[in-house]
Amino acid sequence: MKGIFILFSRSFAFLSILLGLISSRAEAQYNYSLAIPAQYENIKYDLSLLSYNDFYQNLAPYGQWIEDAEYGYVWSPEVDGNFRPYYTNGHWAMTDYGNTWISDYPWGWACFHYGRWTYSSYYGWLWAPGQHWGPAWVDWRNGNGFYGWAPLSPGYSLKSKTEYACPGDWWVFIPPQYLYSGNYYRYRNGTKNNKDILRNSATVDHAYENDNIIFVYGPQALQIQPATHQPVTVFKLSNSNNLYTKLHGIEIKMYRPAEIRPVAKNSGEKAIPPNVVRAPRPVGKPESINGGEYSTPLFRANLPKSTPSDAVGSHSPEGIKPAPQQNDNSPTKWDAK
Repeated sequence: MKGIFILFSRSFAFLSILLGLISSRAEAQYNYSLAIPAQYENIKYDLSLLSYNDFYQNLAPYGQWIEDAEYGYVWSPEVDGNFRPYYTNGHWAMTDYGNTWISDYPWGWACFHYGRWTYSSYYGWLWAPGQHWGPAWVDWRNGNGFYGWAPLSPGYSLKSKTEYACPGDWWVFIPPQYLYSGNYYRYRNGTKNNKDILRNSATVDHAYENDNIIFVYGPQALQIQPATHQPVTVFKLSNSNNLYTKLHGIEIKMYRPAEIRPVAKNSGEKAIPPNVVRAPRPVGKPESINGGEYSTPLFRANLPKSTPSDAVGSHSPEGIKPAPQQNDNSPTKWDAK
């Protein structure tokens, strides 16, 4: 009996210390509680040679760079009107960095792990480069039997004391058992009920902070497992020395320098994207999609198709596909007009 009491006392003391640590590290609506492995495992990137020019050159074959007075250089991907970031041609995978977006696009290494997205009724979805790598730059919510995510827009700080506010139709909500399935158009709740779900949901407050870099890593494996009725596979994320994302067993290899600087250290010069055009009209504040995902944006409709067949990553036999993927981006019945 005495041994049981001692064991209980020690367990209670450990729990008290753990709760105290979690409480002391909480800031705003987020808990910074994920233990992140070393970023430079296996492959060392030469940060002195990495700059935004890596974005400019490698993304140029797949879209159009635009110079905007407010945002600077932003990129318009050559995609159809059904594209939306963190939804089309990709899926979530649980890794040792939390929920990580795995893209089937050859430019996915950049646009879903650095920078932010915004939407314009004229330009469609635009990507603004960012310096720091993350498993995904989204915010997460949970409620009414759904998990949901939305891309973070330029200028929003995760240290903000307010919840992330973006147009309501940016959010994708699906039942948790399909979170790692891909093909989200099959399970997406659609935008018609987003207002109710947003009203009855809460921020998923799992976040990580290191050297003032914060990302939200979303639901934990143990939170999803009851819905899937089987263990959630946790992949090990490691560095790749090329732009392809590959799967080896339970290891995902991804090109992911911790930081890509606007100006290269070795030259000190600011790069300019190839074939950049001046914005015909200001990009402006983030806008509601408002049905625009079903039609090609005006800006893209006026541009010729230009992706060359031999562009980097356009036909990789080693492209990662841990989950069945389809290119059908058709809306669900809830989205039909």
